[in-house]
Amino acid sequence: MPADGRASVGAAIPAYNAERWLADAIGSLLAQTVPPRDILVLDDGSTDATAAVAAGFGDPVRVVSQPNMGIGAARNRAVELVRGEVVAFLDADDLYTPSSIAVRLDVLAKHPHVGIVFGHERRFAEIRDGEPVPLGPSRPSPLPGSMLVRRDVLERVGPFPTDARVAEGLDWLLRARELSIEGVTVEEQALWRRVHGANNSVRHRDSMGEFAHALKTSLDRRRDRASAAAEANVPIDVRRREDVRNREVDP
Repeated sequence: MPADGRASVGAAIPAYNAERWLADAIGSLLAQTVPPRDILVLDDGSTDATAAVAAGFGDPVRVVSQPNMGIGAARNRAVELVRGEVVAFLDADDLYTPSSIAVRLDVLAKHPHVGIVFGHERRFAEIRDGEPVPLGPSRPSPLPGSMLVRRDVLERVGPFPTDARVAEGLDWLLRARELSIEGVTVEEQALWRRVHGANNSVRHRDSMGEFAHALKTSLDRRRDRASAAAEANVPIDVRRREDVRNREVDP
């Protein structure tokens, strides 16, 4: 832990063909009142100048490139490589507000039982006079892009799914909830979400059924665990009698 008593923070940015926006995203991290000690840009097989934009910043920004493997694989590799006791996620087309990390990090410092801290978000489509122009009000943002999470929680929940194109974050968050990992949302705005024609959800709008699938899969897991727990509470002699009856009626 650093001398100031705060946990060290590493920022993970998965990026695919994000040269138009990446400099703004990185700049918002460098402008934090509590800046991350490491910024890892995971270039997921971009065909534009994404890697060059990231490399142009120098320390503490690092860039690692891999063949295009999708958002889940990019997040997983970024988590593996970024340095820090706490990981901040930021999508390459979004921005952090100046106190985004500080506000959420304070919650983790004061509440050791909390594993994940989210913030509020506002959407924008353009930057004017150096400031994002808001589209609509601030609202809670339970998304990976506004998530500050302890590394041990990331390890406990496990990796993001690599077969999902849009619902990798929901799948991960549902698994965290199933493990009773506590997450809280601060009232302050932590994130600016950029709206544009190349948003991941726009490019993969045909994959929106993944959200319903992730919810159903989580519900099935909960039911299976509830059934297993209920069975575990049945006395062993009762289970044996049931087994005998089942064998007696089997053809």
